[in-house]
Amino acid sequence: MNDLPASKPDWPHIIGELRSSVTITDATDPKQPLIFVNEYFLQLTGYSREEVIGRNCRFLQGADTRSETAREIREALSKCMPVRTEILNYRRDGSTFWNELNIDPIFDKEGRCVLFVGLQYDVTDRKLLEEEATHAARSAHAQSRALMEFMGKLNHELRNNMNGMLGLIDIVLMDEDLPAEVREYLEIAKGSGDSLLNIANDALDLAGAADGRIKLERIEFNPKHLLDSIVKTHRLRAEEKDLNLILDTQGLHSQRLYGDPHRLRQVLDNLIGNALKFTPTGSITLIAEESHGERSGGGTSIRFSVRDTGIGIPEEHMYKLFKAFSQAEASHARLYGGSGLGLKICEELVHLMGGTIAVDSRKGEGSTFRADIPFSPESPNHLPA
Repeated sequence: MNDLPASKPDWPHIIGELRSSVTITDATDPKQPLIFVNEYFLQLTGYSREEVIGRNCRFLQGADTRSETAREIREALSKCMPVRTEILNYRRDGSTFWNELNIDPIFDKEGRCVLFVGLQYDVTDRKLLEEEATHAARSAHAQSRALMEFMGKLNHELRNNMNGMLGLIDIVLMDEDLPAEVREYLEIAKGSGDSLLNIANDALDLAGAADGRIKLERIEFNPKHLLDSIVKTHRLRAEEKDLNLILDTQGLHSQRLYGDPHRLRQVLDNLIGNALKFTPTGSITLIAEESHGERSGGGTSIRFSVRDTGIGIPEEHMYKLFKAFSQAEASHARLYGGSGLGLKICEELVHLMGGTIAVDSRKGEGSTFRADIPFSPESPNHLPA
């Protein structure tokens, strides 16, 4: 075991050699002057020892120093409390640096505050990186919002024209004397137009959700009747693919809820439509059950699950699922079609309804999408203000 040094450590020399800025202030003097600074403080600020000893540290502040931060420091020191903050300081040559400031009071045996010991760190590089990241995030958000607004305007015009064109095609198809070949071409054009119209509607909904234009209804509906209607809408397509489409409401006991059945239908239509698209064989099951332990103030949370036996999603592609204009794999867009907007819209609508959406999936083993959504069992006219 090594013996301790016999001589007393030279603390002033040790502190003076630290690669951190150290200051000691006389707390007994109302002016709180500096009585010690180490060498690194002088290097950091550009001042000489003679220029700083006996002065209050406020000489480091300047025009761009936040007055609120300076005031908070003064108030803490007046109460002999420690200080942990960041402040913009000025060097002797007028250049600035961000100072991470740590000040601790030192008390004598009688409990009087006699000194303030400060440690300062130059964190300018870190602050610049933070400011750049914040600016980039704001810029990206602004660009995204502008893009959504542009999409909304563009797709509004597109939808109006598509509705007019599809209406004319419907009128022509009413002619029973149309040649079979012409009818086939018109039906192909109608199908393509319907697909384009769906993309336009999805884009409008996404733009509306992004800028808060989507307003939810709160009306009475029977959840079992709604789910039965949704499944019937998709049954023909399931039969065409020889898929078994199942509705399971054994865990759903509420006969009446208040919410937005139109937006709920939109979410479940998207989830079932996706399942039909990516399930070549097997079954798709829509399950609705009231979540245990989720009741509060008479409310009810219902979990809607869409489970399929489809192609599944590789783990490395899961992060893409709820991004606009994105599909799990690029090949899926070519093979199965779609705009990549459906799941993003589902996420936005579920969040608007106060719920959450998640997915469990493995490649080749199918997927289960779950949306947990809270509902009120009472009319809005009877809810407390």
